[in-house]
Amino acid sequence: MSAPNISTDYYEVLEVSPSASPEVIEAAYKGLMRKYGDDPDPAIRERRQIVEAAFAVLGNAGRRGGDGDARNGLEPGPPPGTPPRHPEVQTALRCSRCETPICPRCLVQTPVGARCKDCARIGKNPIYTLSAGNAAKAAAASIVGGVVMGVIWGLVLLPFSFGFLSIFVGAGLGWAFTRLLEVVTRRKRGPYMVAFAMMGIGIAWVMQPLFFVPLGVALYGLVAAGVACYFAYQSLR
Repeated sequence: MSAPNISTDYYEVLEVSPSASPEVIEAAYKGLMRKYGDDPDPAIRERRQIVEAAFAVLGNAGRRGGDGDARNGLEPGPPPGTPPRHPEVQTALRCSRCETPICPRCLVQTPVGARCKDCARIGKNPIYTLSAGNAAKAAAASIVGGVVMGVIWGLVLLPFSFGFLSIFVGAGLGWAFTRLLEVVTRRKRGPYMVAFAMMGIGIAWVMQPLFFVPLGVALYGLVAAGVACYFAYQSLR
């Protein structure tokens, strides 16, 4: 496969001529980034990455390679390379740290330039990272909270667990478990938090046929439990 004309391709991406000055290239880049914004559409995100890759090459005088370099009197950039993650692609763009070839599909734009995924060291959002200690606290809170909420439900809220009122009981239970888990884990989120909340809600409901009312009556509380689980899911996912 022949190497692509990097200079022409990237000039076309930024919609500038090969003789454009660095200022014009930067202005074109900023204009395109404003145009695409933070649209979550995958096609727009891919296009934004291509624009960033083009600017990473053309915005650096040492990397403007090919015929465009000769016309502009610049030092030739590095020859096209093959990204390890996408061997079918040839690119002149390289990681700003390790110089590994990268393409628009595998680059990660950082405050210090485009990097490969290994050097970017993307960390998981701390709010979705649950340590063993926080997991233990969440499990304990779910069990204790489930027992306490079960007692309150059986002694106080049971008459309101029928018909339309069960929706409000469920919303209250979901809110209580959400706030309880947020306090003990310092506002963590994610599937594990949702699972702990649903476990506590399940314990609260199971206590009804075990200690307070017959199973047939407790079944009406499933509506409230379902609403509580849905509320917790929407709050903690």
